Amino acid sequence: MLKRILAVMAFAGLFTLNLHAQIEEFEFGDVSVEDLAMTVYPKDSGAVAVYLLDKGYAFMVQSDLSMMLEVHVRIKILKEEGLEYGNVSLPYLRGQSEITKLKAATHNLVDGKVVTTDIKRRDWVDETINDDRRLKKLSFPDVKVGSIIEYSYSRKTGDIVNLPAWVFQTNIPVRYSEYKIDIPSFGIYQPNFQGYHPAAYVNNTSGVNHIVMKDVPALKREPYISTLENYRSKIDYEIKSINIPGYINKTYMTDWNDINKTLYESSQLGDVVYNTGPLRQIYPEEKGWTANKESLVEIFNYVRDHFKWNQRFAYGVVDRSKKLWEAAEGDNADINVTLAQFLTKAGFQVYPVVLSTRGHGYLKQFVPLVKQFNYMVICVDMDGERILLDATDKYRPYNVLPPRALNGEGLMVRKGGLEWIDLRTNNEMDSKTVSGQFRLNEDDVLEGKVEVNFYGLAASRIRKSVYEKKEKQNTTEEKEDEKTEEEDEIKDYEAGEIENAVLENESNPEKELVLKYDFTLEDNVNMIGDKIFLNPFIIKTVKENPFKLENRKFPVELPAPLMDTYLFQFKLPEGFEVEELPESQNLVLPDGGGKFMFISGVQGDEVQVMIRLQLAKTVYLPQEYAGLKELFNLIVMKQEQQIVLKKKAE
Repeated sequence: MLKRILAVMAFAGLFTLNLHAQIEEFEFGDVSVEDLAMTVYPKDSGAVAVYLLDKGYAFMVQSDLSMMLEVHVRIKILKEEGLEYGNVSLPYLRGQSEITKLKAATHNLVDGKVVTTDIKRRDWVDETINDDRRLKKLSFPDVKVGSIIEYSYSRKTGDIVNLPAWVFQTNIPVRYSEYKIDIPSFGIYQPNFQGYHPAAYVNNTSGVNHIVMKDVPALKREPYISTLENYRSKIDYEIKSINIPGYINKTYMTDWNDINKTLYESSQLGDVVYNTGPLRQIYPEEKGWTANKESLVEIFNYVRDHFKWNQRFAYGVVDRSKKLWEAAEGDNADINVTLAQFLTKAGFQVYPVVLSTRGHGYLKQFVPLVKQFNYMVICVDMDGERILLDATDKYRPYNVLPPRALNGEGLMVRKGGLEWIDLRTNNEMDSKTVSGQFRLNEDDVLEGKVEVNFYGLAASRIRKSVYEKKEKQNTTEEKEDEKTEEEDEIKDYEAGEIENAVLENESNPEKELVLKYDFTLEDNVNMIGDKIFLNPFIIKTVKENPFKLENRKFPVELPAPLMDTYLFQFKLPEGFEVEELPESQNLVLPDGGGKFMFISGVQGDEVQVMIRLQLAKTVYLPQEYAGLKELFNLIVMKQEQQIVLKKKAE
């Protein structure tokens, strides 16, 4: 389903009527009084600035087969926060992509007339980043709220193998964006267009790729998105082949079968995975590992606990130094290839699986390019059961991949031919069970005990926070008022003032993580006359609705399905009985997408409450957003309902 959606998304904008009326002409300096007088962008009243124009034209330079890009930009400043757009930095490579044909101006409206401040080339400042990289920077003069800044330039960028890309969508709205590129006749290219915003004009004929977009909304961060780059409206080009008669005839893009074969035979991946020779001095033969589940877990833990992950991503190894084991640190490919070698030595059937992480974006299977990969995990095939392994984190068990790797499908590199594997093969869950027993003490304050059991990704997330907190405390002294992310993770499951807190199985990822504590809580009780009003949600299922937008253009993405259960028991105070309970409720999303269940009842001298939230899918499409938003609205409202107790009649 997701692959089909992505394919439609990637090409939907390319089937637009070629209406030449959608193409507009712009002369440098010809800004309108209407634009200068504009105080609010009608399409986005909250915008701090807006691109009135963002135009590019790319063509090949015959003398050296490079690509030249000409750019023309206008930005309207609408609010104080938008003044930062008056500072412009243009990157370039020294001696390779120098900025030329620079023009710049600031436009203001003074007494109903356009006043322009022209900027000389000498006003631009060159800043050195390193030996090759440079920035040409300018702080536009006379910029204030209401100003329009304008600049244009040319620079070489790319060549006939690497055509320049174009981004139509930014973090502020774009009223008009146009990109035209003359496709070099020497090459055959695959255009990759992505984004949800439709094009106003497209022309792909006669060696030209010409696209116009209008009223492009700002790309804003929304909850539960793996990366915004999956949805940004942009276009880039992949080289398929190049043919310059008498000089070069080369094919770059083949197909996934060829890529699988190349990776399998590669000294950076397939070849090194099955080469157990380097293990002679480090493999513990005395352990007697064989191809069974117990040995699998032991080998995984052995390798996982030996290495420290350096936070770098790779899908293959670059340097298989013999000192890697002694260094005890490496990127994910170093660690997982070592794991694969250990498993192979013990007799397991293993395959490397290359993938694109959530932050790197979706893998487009209709574009067979190895550069889409940035990560690698290991698949073990044991008696027909497949298990995906990643030994980079000490706080995760063998059968739980990190959320970064749970991103669609990966390519399982194998001799037998191409195969895609669902990266959720392990059926990871993000799950916890919260139970609490509480009562009113003599001070009319709630007190009791809470136990939280974390499973799957939830357990890994809390363990990670605990490890990071301890590591930080071992390396630096925290300020008393410093609030850390790690503390916040634990506080989400704390109720009121806590004592006797215990975290069980903290260093044993193979077992569920358990948090236990005693608590007192004043906030959830109100006593009015002879009645007690009690909110039974001592720990909220959700603190607030994360889905606040009226409509959402992007899918809601979760790394794994969610299952949370809350079980609370409240002992009735002596002399009181239940007058009113929150009504039991069962809310179900369409197509088995999830549910929220609330059940309350009286059993003897106790009120018992059971709450369950389940989100069964990892991707909720934009058309499912309204139902998901309403579900969370109802949960938030439900959490405000009270148990009402009254004194018994004498």
